[in-house]
Parts: sequence; C-alpha cells; structure tokens
Amino acid sequence: MAMNCISSIPSRHLLALFCHIALLCALASVGRGQDGLETEVPYFKVEGAFGSVDCLPLKSVDTSIEIVGTLAQVELVQIYANTGSEAIEAVYVFPGSTRSAVTALTMRVGDRVVDAEIQEKSQARRTYEMAKAEGKTTSLLEQNRPNVFKMNLANIQPGDVVEVTLKYAEWIRREKDEYAFELPLAVGSRYTEKEEASAENPLLAGGNLEVVKYGIRARIRSAVSIEQAVCDSHDALPVFENARTVHVELDGDAESVGNRDFRIRYQVSGDEIKSGVWVSESGGEKYFMASLEPPVGRMRGRLPREYFFVVDVSGSMHGFPLNTAKAMMEALVARLEETDRFNLILFAGESDTFAPEPVPATVENLLAAVEFLYDTRGSGGTRLLQALKTVYGTPRDPAFSRNIVVLTDGYVTVEDRVFDLIRSRLDEANVFACGIGSAPNRFLIEGIAKVGQGEPFFVGDPKETGRVANLFSEYVSEPILTELAVTFDGMEVFEVEPISLPDLLAERPMVVFGKFAGDLSGKIVLSARAGDSGYKETTNLSDAVNLAESRSLEYVWARERIRRISDYNGLWPSEERRQKITKLGLKHSLLTKYTSFVAVDKVIRSDGNGLQTVSQPLPIPEGMAQSIGGSSVPVTPEPEMWALMGLVLVAVSWILLRRGI
Repeated sequence: MAMNCISSIPSRHLLALFCHIALLCALASVGRGQDGLETEVPYFKVEGAFGSVDCLPLKSVDTSIEIVGTLAQVELVQIYANTGSEAIEAVYVFPGSTRSAVTALTMRVGDRVVDAEIQEKSQARRTYEMAKAEGKTTSLLEQNRPNVFKMNLANIQPGDVVEVTLKYAEWIRREKDEYAFELPLAVGSRYTEKEEASAENPLLAGGNLEVVKYGIRARIRSAVSIEQAVCDSHDALPVFENARTVHVELDGDAESVGNRDFRIRYQVSGDEIKSGVWVSESGGEKYFMASLEPPVGRMRGRLPREYFFVVDVSGSMHGFPLNTAKAMMEALVARLEETDRFNLILFAGESDTFAPEPVPATVENLLAAVEFLYDTRGSGGTRLLQALKTVYGTPRDPAFSRNIVVLTDGYVTVEDRVFDLIRSRLDEANVFACGIGSAPNRFLIEGIAKVGQGEPFFVGDPKETGRVANLFSEYVSEPILTELAVTFDGMEVFEVEPISLPDLLAERPMVVFGKFAGDLSGKIVLSARAGDSGYKETTNLSDAVNLAESRSLEYVWARERIRRISDYNGLWPSEERRQKITKLGLKHSLLTKYTSFVAVDKVIRSDGNGLQTVSQPLPIPEGMAQSIGGSSVPVTPEPEMWALMGLVLVAVSWILLRRGI
C-alpha cells in the first residue's frame, strides 16, 4: 500500500508537513533506467553513412489551411530534392489528424504533373513496385494508422526536385465557446510489447533539425464576427483582414516549427454558433452536417463520484509532460468533495497504486496522494492496458458514479486493445482522456474519448496548462447529458453518423452527418436527459448553409462512416467490413486502411537497379527527452518543479479554506 496514513495529524499542521515533503521531493535527484522499453520508432542521428547518398531528401513542408465555418480544407506540399550522386527511394512517415479525410495526391517532377489514383492497397503497392522496377518516378501514400501516414517516393535521380501535394478535409472541434484546429507535425516514439515490435521511421535526435523547412499559412473565414484568435503552439500572431477573416502565417525550420503540433483557437460572436446546418450535393447525392447544442444546465440529485486517476509516468513523459500531468492532477483533485472517493494509478513498465481501494476525498488523503505523485520518477515503458485492467479489476460500489481519468502522451501501440477494453465495459465507468506533450498520440487520446463516450483534451505547451486544466477538470467533474437522441421531423434522411450518441457535456455541441433526399425542409430535434430534467434543442433546416461548390461534407461523412466500421473491424475483423471500407475509400477517393494513393510518371528515368532506400528522419517532439532510447532519464530536480510546488501549495490552501479548516 503506497498511501501514507496521516489522518491523525491535526489539520493546522498539514500545510507545514506538506511544505517539508515538497522540499524533500524537490531536492531528490534519482534517475531510473528504462528497462524493457522498446520503441516503434528508434532514436538515432543520420550521419551520412551511405557516403554519396542524400540521407535527408525531404527539404521542405508547406501547408495551406482554409477554414470556413466548421470545415477545414488543408493542402500539404512536400518538396523532395536529391542532392547526392545516386538515385534514391525516400520513405517518410508523418502525422495527420484523426478526423482528416485525405482526398487527393499530386506528384510534380520537373514540368510533368501526375494525379494519383486511388486503388485497393495491395494493388497500389504492386503498381508502385512495378513502376519502381521499370525506372519510373513514382509515389505511394499509405495509411499506417488513422493518424500516421507513410509516403514512398522512388527513382529520385541526382539533381531531381519532386513536389508531392496531398489534400484533406476535416471538421473543426469546438470546446465550450471556442473552436480549435490542430495540424499534427510530429510523430512520437511509441512503447510496444515485445511480441509486437516493429519499425517505422528513424527520428533525428538534435543537431540537424534545421534541414527541413516548414511554412504554414492559415485563413479563417466566419459568417459572423471573429472576436478572438490565438496561436498557442507557436510564435505566430493572427492578423485580422476584416471582422470575419483572420490570417496566420508561420515559417521556420524543424526545431522552431516541426517538432510540435500547430494549433489555432478562435471565438466568434453571438449565439449563431450554437447550432447550424450545412448541406451540399456531389456525385448525385445530398449530404448534411448538423451542429446542435443543448441548453446549459446541471443535473440535480447528483450521485457521489468515484475517480480513478490513471497517470503516465513512463520515460517519454520525463520533463514537461510529467510536470504538466502533475499540475493537471492538482487541478482535478481540488474539485473533489468529501463525499467523493478517488484512487491514483501510476503506470510505466508496471503499475503502482496509491491505495488498494478508493479512499474518501479528505484533505489528508489528497495530501498523501500529492506526495505519492511527486515522489514518482518518469522512466520505463508505457503499459496503459495493464493500468486500465487494474482499475476495472477493483470492486465497484454501484452507489458511486465511477469515472476514469487518463493523463498520458499516448505513445503506445495497443490502441485497439485499449479501445476494446473500454468499449466492452461502458456500463461500468465513464472514461476521459487528456493528451500531454507537444505531439501526443491523438489517435489514442481521441479514440479513448470516443469509445468512452467522453471528449478529448490536449496540453501541448506549459503556457496553456492552467487553461486546459480548468477546462478539463470542469468537464470531468460536472454532470454530462445522457440518453441523447436525434430525430428528423419532415426530412427524409439515411446513413446518419454517428449511429449512436455518446454522453456529452451540456456546453459542447453534438455533430451529426448524413445523407438526405428531397427538399430541405423540416427540423432536427436533439433531446437528452440530465438528472431528473429533460432537454430539447430544435434546429430549422430552412436555415442551412449551402456549400454547393465544395465536396467537404461528402468527405467528412465518408470518413466518419469509415471510422466507425474500422473501429468494429479492429475488434471483430470480417471480410464484409473490409470490403465496405474499401468500397467507401474507392468511391469517395479517400485514403483508408485498405486503399492507397499511387502516382506514376510515364517517363522511364533509369533501369530501376541500384536504388538506395533512405528513411527520412523526423525531429524529436518538443519536450521529449532525447535519451529516450534506453539510457537513464533523471527527473528531479528541475527548475519547473519549484513553480509546481507553489501551485500545489495554492491548491491545497484553497481546499482547506473551502472546507473551513
């Protein structure tokens, strides 16, 4: 049992005791090796081992983002140049949004432009390999994961400059009264069980980060005035063209831009954002997207709550990620009432539990939990699945509403098994997730939120820890709407996504995609229940915005449908589901697990022999220790720890004052 028994200490002495403990923790300086850590993406520096081969063929990445309403169109241009004296094949693994619908790929070689074809994945690979053997310049884009893509580019001759452009669409998330758009730029190392060890792409461990140049240009257009816009991930100042249009531009190298995700947040004025309908017609079919927000309110007669805080303390969390997780934990426990219960599970290579069973959220127990957390060192692997099994294995008291809060950077490879566990036990607990770090595994974090009927949160920079901690703790601690249902009055709809609605926070909108037939008329009605009260929100379809010239709705609808089928196929694989995903990908020209884009230049450039294969290195995500590959990672003392100690004192003092102690 890791918990200290301090209930006998008078309350007036607790702060003094805690200060003493905090000082001892801050002075501690013990590192731990990372035994058992294997990485899917090894860390090493490319030193030009192949002599005359250009080991860094990717020279620049240029991204244009066009946001209209709640839809984003993204164009990403990768420039490859072979400055060596031998022909090469470049392999580049790069991140993408989990909601992105990749719709097109174009390859330019000199003055020749080739539009890629969407093909079944194995056929696309055969097309690529045949063109490669024939000496033709060819490119292949595949989906490794829903948020990790792989680009192969063959027969890049000495002196060649090859431009590869891919396009995708996605819908914008909304958090309370603001929208948030993220452009993933970095891929982190993922912990994998030994039997699943695999290799993706090498990362560049410092020193040569200036090689790849990044350019990002974003434009936001709104139907109403934009009140505020911020780029909280990079040093970029949004510029207002007018009250409804904002521009953000950013240029730099991998160290200043490409080692963390790019994020824009913006607010619009008035109540118009609370609900809306968008429609479009493409390929002879009509699509709609409805954003519906129920009224804000609180449930009455709340049951006592039980929280399991599952905190990642693995090696990849060393430094800023772990310090941020601790600050998040402080904000969360400050909202607990004495009628609530909690426990704390720290996981790395193994799991360490604060108490054998949940304990009352008294000041004494909260102080002991904070001491337990601050005495933890970041090292080892990331065995999230084992930690979750520990929680579900704890006997449950039906008198309490059980909630699981996961704080992690998400660098694992067992996402499907984590989703399976949470989905199979939805009747036992609500699950919430917060991604920590400059480039977290969004597929895991957003996937946990989706199958757990919650919402994802992310902290990518120390400056935003307080803001996100407040949002996250409010969301986790406040009641959410249940028994949600959407009905369509006077409108013929079909193939609606999602097919089932998760519980939601009252302040966050529900987004529904689908197809419709006939004229646009009638209403969309969202009904829900919060405690002993009912909620209902009605949206008139006659107010829909027509996106006649855009295929965005078609793409995001198809992507949502593919995501759902893929989720089930990952748990219960079937040939029928594989064929459905393949058919959707081919029909709507989308990159999926079973479809790929392939482009082949018709000009034969060589005999296809003697081609050197080069894996394009990536920058280490900002805030991640460079020694993650296996050496010892010290975690204390660090300058940031002193500031965090102050935050803890403030949090505990607030608890004491609130409870009149």
